[in-house]
Amino acid sequence: MWGIDGPEVTDADKVVSLASLQGATVNHYVPKSEEKRFAEEYAKRGFANDRWDQFMGRRDCLEICSDYLVDFNLPKQYRLHRIGPETPTHILDGLEETATACGVLPPMTPVLFGQVRDAVYFCLEAADGSVAACAGACLRNHPRSRFGKTSWWGMLATRHEDRGQSLSLYLGALAVRHMYDNFGVEEFYTGVRSDNDVSRHICQKLGVRDSVYACLAVLDPDAFGEDGYTK
Repeated sequence: MWGIDGPEVTDADKVVSLASLQGATVNHYVPKSEEKRFAEEYAKRGFANDRWDQFMGRRDCLEICSDYLVDFNLPKQYRLHRIGPETPTHILDGLEETATACGVLPPMTPVLFGQVRDAVYFCLEAADGSVAACAGACLRNHPRSRFGKTSWWGMLATRHEDRGQSLSLYLGALAVRHMYDNFGVEEFYTGVRSDNDVSRHICQKLGVRDSVYACLAVLDPDAFGEDGYTK
């Protein structure tokens, strides 16, 4: 979906127009000091709101992820896949199943494949051919915008039976390093629920920490009812 990051309050009509067309839209880089004002403007226009804390990582995140990858040994029962057009269908199906079971919303295929934006997505195939864990990152903003070299990062998900082996940390670190090594990205961001202690812990261990920003979703009630769309 299309959205407006770092919006001004005067953009409210544009934002709700996007939500009307698509069913939902999103604003990243909303200062928490102004978050309530934005939410009120959208509510006045009849739209529901959802929100996450915007976690961010910079140079220290790169250093932490680099050190983590040096020390991590992937258990032998897993096979690493970088998602692309050649990825087998059963892996793509497994990625969707694992992600959605963890409350994570996978991007559409052209984004997963890096065909419409510079991006990378990794997953781990378990011995039975299913997907144990996944993570990715994407330069989702317009390349000539002030956020053109910042990367959305996340989609961290691990199946219940594969947890406790630091698989999300490993894949998350891989995604960070790939975006830096291949596209020069030095700033990463993601949205995390205030009550999602597991995700907050994983992000913080990789140097992606809470910031002064929030991520706001703007939802058409006719499309989403009273629910948000991810954990």
